[in-house]
Amino acid sequence: MESATDGERRLQRPGVGLPIDHKPDGPIFCSAVLGWSPQPSTVRERSMLAVMNALTDKPDWERKVFDDTIVARWRTEAVYAPPPLNSWSEWTFTTRQGFDDAMFDFCIAEIRDKATFYAEKRFVRVFDNAAAVAKSDVVVSASFRQELVRVAAELLEDGVPDSKKDWHPGSDGQVLDLVHPSLFPFVYGRSRILENGCTLGLDDCLAAAGRGETASRSWNKKIWGSKKNVCRYWDKSLWSNRFQWLPCEVDFTEGKARIISYINNLHPIRQRALYPLIEQVMDAAVPLWEEILGYTGTDRRPDTYLRMVHDSPYYIYGDRYYDDDEDEDEDDEDEDEDEDDEDEEEYDEERWETNSRAARREKLDSNRELILPSPKPYAQDDRENVFKGCKANIRQQGLQIIVKLANIHLTPDKPDYPGGSWHVEGMSNEWICATAIYYYDCDNVTESYLGFRQNADSEALVQGAEGQYDYGGIEYLYGVRQEEACAQNLGRVLTQEGRLIAFPNVLQHRVEPFGLQDQSRPGHRKILALFLVDPHQRIISTANVPPQRHDWWAEEVVNGRIGELPDELTEMITLSADDWPIGMEEAKELREHLMVERTGHVHHVDDAVFDAVNFCEH
Repeated sequence: MESATDGERRLQRPGVGLPIDHKPDGPIFCSAVLGWSPQPSTVRERSMLAVMNALTDKPDWERKVFDDTIVARWRTEAVYAPPPLNSWSEWTFTTRQGFDDAMFDFCIAEIRDKATFYAEKRFVRVFDNAAAVAKSDVVVSASFRQELVRVAAELLEDGVPDSKKDWHPGSDGQVLDLVHPSLFPFVYGRSRILENGCTLGLDDCLAAAGRGETASRSWNKKIWGSKKNVCRYWDKSLWSNRFQWLPCEVDFTEGKARIISYINNLHPIRQRALYPLIEQVMDAAVPLWEEILGYTGTDRRPDTYLRMVHDSPYYIYGDRYYDDDEDEDEDDEDEDEDEDDEDEEEYDEERWETNSRAARREKLDSNRELILPSPKPYAQDDRENVFKGCKANIRQQGLQIIVKLANIHLTPDKPDYPGGSWHVEGMSNEWICATAIYYYDCDNVTESYLGFRQNADSEALVQGAEGQYDYGGIEYLYGVRQEEACAQNLGRVLTQEGRLIAFPNVLQHRVEPFGLQDQSRPGHRKILALFLVDPHQRIISTANVPPQRHDWWAEEVVNGRIGELPDELTEMITLSADDWPIGMEEAKELREHLMVERTGHVHHVDDAVFDAVNFCEH
């Protein structure tokens, strides 16, 4: 246990020493729930993103993209015979609005630049306009993957009786939690936290089990109402004053990740062999995080790299191009001429004009063609100017990372996994800014995907159509609907064995449905997920909270490693008490409450983030 210096004696973390909804004075990485709202992108641009994602899933794509013969075959697939490409077929972008040679040429030029980047970094960005997803099949080696499969099975799965397996509530016995942050989280009003700012290391944390002061549970109304606090603009339901997932502390002073406080629910002694393996995945994830976080940045109205700029619909009417604004200008002139008329005459004239305008509109609408947008000429400099120096340096002060290991198990009796819901990770007081998922073991399952969507600035759409009588063009071009949420699907990333995926928490994501390949035998998919706490905002971690598990504490007592205990505590052990520090039964009950809260959080995020598109005129 490390003691704090005099200047550090009071712990200052959201919920302990600071309000739960505290926001630091400096910049923070963007979050979907704190107002991140990029420019909308057209359906055709998103089809280009989908095609580039699909092409970079092809084996040796970084070499093949420079082979003109292979590129010609890809052109046939993309332009003339859609949609055969992996992770493209579900999205109907191309079949609805076409995919032409100009779009394909732009994609190939951009992928060639991506290949140069990949040769140096060994990962590639996809869906990159305002945010980006990073993927790699090589930053984690095959030999390491096999070692992780072996050690994880040996320490977390083998020999565990069915009665002790922790099937995730509500998963119908398909999702097996091996290490999950929702079990034994930090609980305001129940969990203990070390007094005087002391911190725990890996080797001394078990001896501190049950020590510390109970954390209070309250909102700070003064800071909530402060005009300086951006958090005040959002519903309190986005924060929790009951629970917080606990990250571990990770140090990088020697250039490599070193976990220096226990991973919640991963025993620091008995399961210690997993720690260095998880550190290696952290090392692999950090460059991907730095790239995507630098790309997203800290501006809630981010720069957006648009391959197509199409502010308002344009049509062909007979032999000429027609912009809806022209009709609006004519109408404005007519209305100005009638401005001084008497009220009754003005009403009659206005009604006549309305009917005349409607008739004129109907006639025009029957003989018009919407002009679909085309990509601007590709220029690498355009991209570099938007995101110049975008890489973030996040590891200087160490990181806080929340760890999860979970399996999806399918059987002949339950051969299909239905998929998940759209969500961002964590409650707002956990300040998760990015996620990395490593798919380390897949057996006998069909291809599975992780879908992504993002909010878009609905006001920008409305401004683009303001004063027009036809909003169908905007709806068609951008794939939005009047009075519906302004959510734009970006596409989906293949989650194959050995792949590492990283993405910022500005994007909503969901696990897509998948099933058994051979339905006569079982199959599984196993993941290691890492949730990065915003380095600008440190939260309560396992360095501050002694282990809360009764079984860990009881094991230490029985083995005599904690030291002499009061008689009453010895009696508790003798009677197999299960409530000190927190027993499994209570922990699972608390998890149920946590899950109910987070289910509500998903709906609150949808309400807070995805504004409805409203073309009403003002």
